[in-house]
Amino acid sequence: MNFNSEEIASTNLEFGALFAKTLDHLGIHKIFFSPGSRSTPLIVGIERYSNIELIPVLDERSASFLALGTSKRDQIPVGLICTSGSALTHWFPAVTEACHSSVPLLLFSADRPPEQQNCGAGQTIDQKNIFGDFVRGFHQLEVPSLKAKFTNNLIKILYLAFQQAIGINPGPVHLNFPFREPLLPETPHSPKLKFDLKNFFSEKVCYPDKPSEISRLISYSRRILVIAGQFFSKKDLQTLLNSEDPPVLCDSLSPGRHSDSSNLILRYENLLRSSEFCDRAIPDLILVLGPLPTSKVLRKWLDTSGTRRIIIEPRGVKVDPLKSASSSFQISYEEFQEVVIPEPEYEWLELWKEAEQEVNFKLKKAFQGDLPDFEGKVAHLLSLHSPLNALIFVANSMPIRDLEWFWVNSQSDRVIFGNRGVNGIDGTLGTAIGIAHDSKKPSFLLTGDLAFLHDSNALLFADKFQGSLTIFVINNQGGGIFENLPISKEPEFEKCFATPQKFDLRKLCEGFGVRNEHLSNWSDIIEKIKHPSDSGIQIIEIQTDRKKDCQTRKCMLEISPIKYA
Repeated sequence: MNFNSEEIASTNLEFGALFAKTLDHLGIHKIFFSPGSRSTPLIVGIERYSNIELIPVLDERSASFLALGTSKRDQIPVGLICTSGSALTHWFPAVTEACHSSVPLLLFSADRPPEQQNCGAGQTIDQKNIFGDFVRGFHQLEVPSLKAKFTNNLIKILYLAFQQAIGINPGPVHLNFPFREPLLPETPHSPKLKFDLKNFFSEKVCYPDKPSEISRLISYSRRILVIAGQFFSKKDLQTLLNSEDPPVLCDSLSPGRHSDSSNLILRYENLLRSSEFCDRAIPDLILVLGPLPTSKVLRKWLDTSGTRRIIIEPRGVKVDPLKSASSSFQISYEEFQEVVIPEPEYEWLELWKEAEQEVNFKLKKAFQGDLPDFEGKVAHLLSLHSPLNALIFVANSMPIRDLEWFWVNSQSDRVIFGNRGVNGIDGTLGTAIGIAHDSKKPSFLLTGDLAFLHDSNALLFADKFQGSLTIFVINNQGGGIFENLPISKEPEFEKCFATPQKFDLRKLCEGFGVRNEHLSNWSDIIEKIKHPSDSGIQIIEIQTDRKKDCQTRKCMLEISPIKYA
């Protein structure tokens, strides 16, 4: 094949400029990228011809989780750019999380042209539809051309990708861009852009079901229980919380936790461990908003109760892993406020409220007592003392469970984040940094030692970080969650499951130029929570005993909702 080098180079530059201008028009504010040659037209286009912030991150995996965190916070699509070959495969963990937690991302991968595919060319793999069903859409671009048909098609594809990313079920969208060399002109060149937005189109989000149908189905129920998941705003729940009628069980990431409404039930783990309470607390209908909390105790109780469940899921995806009978409706959470919930039996609401108050009283007393080294106390203290506008990211495994079990609700503007889409420990640090970066609000990360180490490469971003992030690392020498399994009593446990790591957190932080402290006094920890650093990343190490933590946690969860028990 014969190609005109000068024409290829100028076309690549024109293409990059049009790509950048279109994304700018769509409202993309940030793009994270990792260095590479093949993506040059995209990178130069963004840097020269747009107002988009282009943020370099050495490691593609870290870049993808930084983008994930930023998009979680803002709910605006964030871009990712990488070169060809194995580069985009490092995005995969973040892509799966974005898919399952409905986070909008735009994935722009550069690629070799068709003639270099399947012939042993360097840094070349089959990138077409590499993310499979984990993306909301895949678009294979042609090699750049300046023909009107091609440029119009580029604008349409970018707009379509944007709509797919923010649609009724937001998520990642992948676009693959092949480029021939030379990637840029050798001499100065000014693109002659023909930027026509007349071909843009929009899609109206429509929901197939009606709030009136749900109102009719629940009209005769007097013992309704609401389970509130994570994918809605505090505003969406306001009517329900203001009514103070049905008991509302709140997921660990639910915005309902930042309310002082008296019908909030956060201690369901304790309540449902009591057979006496369960015998009295059988609902006649359960309304589930979004995915269920991950609590095994709650799920077992729901499955065995035989109670009819109505599931509200705006995204139109299946979120019910239980075998018992349920019906799903696709309406928006905003429309859910139009659902008429019948007034419950007085005794029904009081049963849950009194049980909640009893556990809260006993928990408060326990935390004020002698719990010198219990790791679960950090989550408890964050709920009591963190600034009322704080952003809090919580790692999976034990930290998110401690927050679920020991968080104290109050009226605030706090927002809690977590990667609960696929519940992995990967990308914990990168996601938290992405949430905190460029935010004017104080931010926190609560993580275990393994999750922290798993993503420590994200600290390479520390010198570019703008904002305030205080990281509490619970160093209990291994995976504390595995202490709850039967295998914990077997001789293989420490080596094969707990996997303690020998590392010096102080030296690791010094290597990345990040401030760190080791704290063992609760008053010092409270002070760090109340008054976090104004800027930069600060890491606080708290050492605990994994096995003692496990025993203490079991005792705390066995606190009875029954008076005098």
